[in-house]
Amino acid sequence: MPVSGSWLLVLVLAVLAAPAAAAIPYPPNCSVDPVLVGDSSGMPIGNGFRVVAKDAAGQAIAGVTVTLQFFGAVHPYTMQVAPAVVTCPFVLKTTDATGTAVFNVRFGGFSNAAAVLVRVDGVVVSFVPARSTDIDGDGLTWAFDLNLFRSRFLNNPQAPETDFDGSGVTDLADFAIFRQVYLHEIPGVPCP
Repeated sequence: MPVSGSWLLVLVLAVLAAPAAAAIPYPPNCSVDPVLVGDSSGMPIGNGFRVVAKDAAGQAIAGVTVTLQFFGAVHPYTMQVAPAVVTCPFVLKTTDATGTAVFNVRFGGFSNAAAVLVRVDGVVVSFVPARSTDIDGDGLTWAFDLNLFRSRFLNNPQAPETDFDGSGVTDLADFAIFRQVYLHEIPGVPCP
């Protein structure tokens, strides 16, 4: 049976009116900062931890959930900087119109090996190391952490766990970051 012009028009309009398929994150096109740097207070360190969600065509994906899952000696706190939410051991945030989620994560501990799994809408996109000014992971940046920082600064400046600015060494710029958190400390409760 031949399709008439009016039926063809109805078919084309129906296809065009159908909802577009949701974009699926494509890990090679997504970008994730190489190291998660956080603190006990949720202060911005540098530009924060950035995750950009993109699909296979390289288009940004807005409105999807980015999930950080913590492993090992690195623990998020039970309260996070809004609009991020925590469900231990996960911290979640939704991407903005540019497909970007920026985290200022409150957590303690460090791992120089990958300890935080990054997912975009359930798709694994990266696994990164993490470091916090709460070096010992007890829920605050205080004198014990200062002593640990001082030890690395003086005796082992190549220690990655105290390189908060990503310069490759523990130096005065890292001390300035540590000092800012230390002087404006907001204690937290690490997830179990």
